[in-house]
Amino acid sequence: MKKRQFLAACSLALALGSISPSFAADQFPSREVKLIIPFAPGGATDVVFRVISEAAEAHLGKSIVPMNMGGAGGSKGSTFVKGQKADGYTLLGGHEFMMTTYYGGMVDFGLDAFEPVCTLAATPFTITAGTHTPFKGYQEMIDYAKKNPGKVVIGMTPASVQYVLWSEVARTAGLDFGKNFRVVIINGSGPQVKALLGKHIDMVSGDVPSNIEYVKDGRMQFLAVSNPERVPQIANVPTQKELGYDVNLAVTRAVFAPKGTPKEVIAKIAKAYEMASKDPAVVKKIEDLGNQMLYLDPQQTKEYFGKLDKIYKSAFEQQK
Repeated sequence: MKKRQFLAACSLALALGSISPSFAADQFPSREVKLIIPFAPGGATDVVFRVISEAAEAHLGKSIVPMNMGGAGGSKGSTFVKGQKADGYTLLGGHEFMMTTYYGGMVDFGLDAFEPVCTLAATPFTITAGTHTPFKGYQEMIDYAKKNPGKVVIGMTPASVQYVLWSEVARTAGLDFGKNFRVVIINGSGPQVKALLGKHIDMVSGDVPSNIEYVKDGRMQFLAVSNPERVPQIANVPTQKELGYDVNLAVTRAVFAPKGTPKEVIAKIAKAYEMASKDPAVVKKIEDLGNQMLYLDPQQTKEYFGKLDKIYKSAFEQQK
């Protein structure tokens, strides 16, 4: 009798084991979903994910709980999510840092360690100069850098999205990044802006909200935006592409899941975020913060970040 009970229990366990992944996907979500934001509270990345996730949870049917886990350029949070169960209950609020930390040698894993869920929004970069500089436009800046190697001083964070952007500025203009520009290492947009206002450097790259007040008071100037289209808040500023330089880089916020997360689960999460991205109130909040809504489904996100990955890989290889 005991033997029959034991065998029956084993058979039941095997049966449950064989159907549990599908069953779990069908029942998803049965509890709250955690979204790990790998940066400090209050920053642009944090705010974007919180605004859209708050709207998405109504469509998902369960709470999406943002949790900040800053440190090591975002890699503390990405490392944590990578090690979690692939069931959809722990997600990563990612962006280009996933490539800079990998190609910069901070972690030994890249985009392939995750499943793309969806892309939510992009924050265009501005190429910004102090008004104390001898150039008053993007082309003038390029010409000046060509004629005066090392005279244009850039403030930036190393092994970052900023580094890749400036590398693209140099590449598309036929400049030698290390020769035509002089780089001063300054970590963080706040200190970079302070150095620019103090005339210790000539140029920075950043988002519109961080710099627009200084442009309005005449201490800084937007030379161009690295975006396919002009940014509504600064519609008078041309894109680099308009000026003949094919640069299209931004900070692109996207949701990722641990590798192996069921496609059915990913589809449910992506759909909830897609519905949130169509909410006019959400769109207004995101755009008022200097961002642009950019919803992409799982496959589109994979393709989009795949193209970016090639650009980042090339930029870091050139650095070596």
